Amino acid sequence: MPTYHAKKRLGQNFLTSEKVIRHIIERVSPSPGQTIVEVGSGRGALTWPLAESGATIWAIEFDRDLIDYLDRLLMDHKNVTVLERDFLAFDPDQYNLDRFALVGNLPYNITSPVVDWCIRYHDRITAAYFMMQREVADRLTAAPGTHDWSPISISAQLHFDLTCCFEVPPHAFTPIPEVVSAFVELKPIPVRSDIDMQALDRVVRGSFQQRRKQLVNNLVPNLIPDAESARRILQVLGLRETVRAEELSIDQFCRLTNHLSPGGTGGH
Repeated sequence: MPTYHAKKRLGQNFLTSEKVIRHIIERVSPSPGQTIVEVGSGRGALTWPLAESGATIWAIEFDRDLIDYLDRLLMDHKNVTVLERDFLAFDPDQYNLDRFALVGNLPYNITSPVVDWCIRYHDRITAAYFMMQREVADRLTAAPGTHDWSPISISAQLHFDLTCCFEVPPHAFTPIPEVVSAFVELKPIPVRSDIDMQALDRVVRGSFQQRRKQLVNNLVPNLIPDAESARRILQVLGLRETVRAEELSIDQFCRLTNHLSPGGTGGH
């Protein structure tokens, strides 16, 4: 096989550590009868062992220069379909994919959009296993009251149980990135039925608009007309007037959202 060099503009860092690859495959535990969508197959470091398991693999790769490489690498695996696609535009319905797992060594610049894609297709996903920048993994798995607690933490944790499985050092990749990576597992959880998710998203994003500010100052005037009304609502919810968004739990954000909704006691 010819040598393929990573493209910096595509954020490519190919996983080359056999030890890390083994750990990932053990965690994913692929098997015949399972369907796996791989996000960014690269040079096939994960595609090959996934295919060897007998699982049905949909290998999605954006870089057209890698498609021929992957086709030749996997030519004896009839259980693999290689697609030249932008994963973020990938539609499972187009390929009649109802239930599937996701695996990917994600380019760092598309991690958040990939998580948003997973939230959109939450009901199809059996599990997702992603390599990502440690900094993003920390935000996804953060707890309330920490600096990493953010809108992406909340939206991800509303839909998935997240586990940071292990760190991966820079030398596990070629070329060597400047950051430490982490391998994260996302397991779908039932979506809450007591909240309008779109309304919650508006409240959360508005609350974090300027995270150093107190919550009252972020809520007014876009979500609550004036500061006095905002303070009164926080008091009703048992929250301090000086509270900041990063201190609120998911339940507290849900209560605030329901209070501000048309049917809530604080609607306007």
